[in-house]
Amino acid sequence: MMKNLKSRLDKCLKFSLGILTAFGMYSCSSDDPLPIIPQPNIVEVASADPNFSILVTAVESAGLVGTLSGPGPFTVFAPTNDAFNDFLQDNGLSANDLISNEMLETILLYHTVPGSVPGSSVVAGPVSTAADIPFFVSVDPDGDFWINGDTRVTQTDVAASNGLIHVVNYVITPPTQNIAEIAIDATQAGTPEFTQLVAALSRADLVGAFQEGFEDNLTVFAPTDAAFEALYEALNVQGIDDIPIETLTAVLQYHVVPARAFSQDLREGASLPTLLDGQELTVDLANLQINDSGLIPEVLNLHATNGVIHAIDQVLLPPMEGEAPVDGRITLNNSGASAYLATDIEGEGIEAELEENNPDIQLTLGGRYTFINNGGSNHPLDFRDGDGNILLAQGEQTGSFESDEAVNFVVDGNEVTFTLTETLADEIAVYRCTVHGAMNGNIIVVE
Repeated sequence: MMKNLKSRLDKCLKFSLGILTAFGMYSCSSDDPLPIIPQPNIVEVASADPNFSILVTAVESAGLVGTLSGPGPFTVFAPTNDAFNDFLQDNGLSANDLISNEMLETILLYHTVPGSVPGSSVVAGPVSTAADIPFFVSVDPDGDFWINGDTRVTQTDVAASNGLIHVVNYVITPPTQNIAEIAIDATQAGTPEFTQLVAALSRADLVGAFQEGFEDNLTVFAPTDAAFEALYEALNVQGIDDIPIETLTAVLQYHVVPARAFSQDLREGASLPTLLDGQELTVDLANLQINDSGLIPEVLNLHATNGVIHAIDQVLLPPMEGEAPVDGRITLNNSGASAYLATDIEGEGIEAELEENNPDIQLTLGGRYTFINNGGSNHPLDFRDGDGNILLAQGEQTGSFESDEAVNFVVDGNEVTFTLTETLADEIAVYRCTVHGAMNGNIIVVE
């Protein structure tokens, strides 16, 4: 019995060795190449990943399966399901709204770039898409890629037989309005915004400059209505119409950079040229500021056909051309509500007895002077003629010389600055507290 079992095992072993030998001889033959396993195309790669199920449904609904399965090559910036859901929630849409949207094909082609573009070749700037509408790539300080200021590339170089897939965290949509249209629409919203900016652009006849298309590249740092109201208060004016047109035009040009700069493109300490000749803005990323104005995080990267809008909380005031430096500074304190006291004098062209009640103050014709009023809002400073008419006022009053460009009257907190022109010197007679008439002294002008 043992002999029979051994005989059967020997036969089985010889049979198995024969099969292995035959297979080895076949597989090593140089005349028989190994079978080629086809690589899946872009649609097949996306279909195999459950994170792209909404994208695949959208591609099918738009009739683009054949196109994106073709030879290409294509580079597809592919939103995940989470990206689609965030987009739909932000815009109050359902999945059915998206699938049935007449712009669905355009939106999907806007995510598609002809050619194979690996992540190593992606650079900042405009990119031509299969929708014949460019999108714009930014590189943030950490090296991450962004599209149109609101979509981040989270993974690159997912390979397919007919191109590449780069994964993105939001749906990319092309802008449909120019800068002027976005601003005007904002003025008509349930909570209106940019009403003063639009009014300023209209008065300066600059609305047309912001109505172009993709051939323009502009960045507008747009002051809010609250920012303009603060400016009016500081200048002691009622509104846009009280600001000289030349000054207004210069201020508006100072808010515009001739480049499409999304927030991700900004760099710490960078200087941005503006449309106002020779004037630049300074970027302070650490404090999220442009010059001394704060960028408003919730209102950044409003993308337009001709550029981008960033809201800011303060009107940017450029150095005025030909503005003379301050020649002298005088500090005023108060003795209750009965007198101003001159407590310090700096610079040239100004004289006064220190620590004396309501002293005479001597100014030199043509000089530029700053009065620092430490009396605070309870004792607003003004300057008057011999009949008591207000020429310049720190508080809510409006003086007759405040719109004179040559005088260049500026109120900055407790500081009041003006240039003593010949016409102003002919009329100025006293300085006074607007509230307390006893706080007053003479202004004496010398040449």
